[in-house]
Amino acid sequence: MLKIDVWNIAFTVVNLLVLYWFMKRYLLGPVTAILSERQSMIEHDLDAASDAKSEALEMKKQYEASMGNADEKAAEIVAAARAKAGEEYDKILERANADAGKKLEQAEKTIALEQEKSLHELETSIAGLAMTAAAKLLEETKDSAQDKAVYDRFLKKAGESHD
Repeated sequence: MLKIDVWNIAFTVVNLLVLYWFMKRYLLGPVTAILSERQSMIEHDLDAASDAKSEALEMKKQYEASMGNADEKAAEIVAAARAKAGEEYDKILERANADAGKKLEQAEKTIALEQEKSLHELETSIAGLAMTAAAKLLEETKDSAQDKAVYDRFLKKAGESHD
């Protein structure tokens, strides 16, 4: 049967106290230290994750703002390019019109010179024909007074056409 002895209970209590002290000293202390270290590491990781999340949100806001600005800047660049292209178009058109005007003016001068040249050649040709006609008339008439009058009239008309 079971005997309850005071010494037995005392040794059991002492054994339990010694076991508790050993466990507290060598098992619970390090385990508690490891658990508290683990807890602080988890808290640190959570804080870092929270900081990273807030930083990511901030970067997202900056990205969205820059994308909005990029659209505006792209529109500004396109508008500036269109304006510059319009100015360049106007300059090119103005230069082309000026060149065309100069060429037209030059062509008109050339035409006027050609007309003058043709008119002069025509007058020379007519004068030659008149001389030939006068020479034939002189051959037929052989009158010196009449020849002189025809010659004077010819010179007078030729002089007027030259002036």
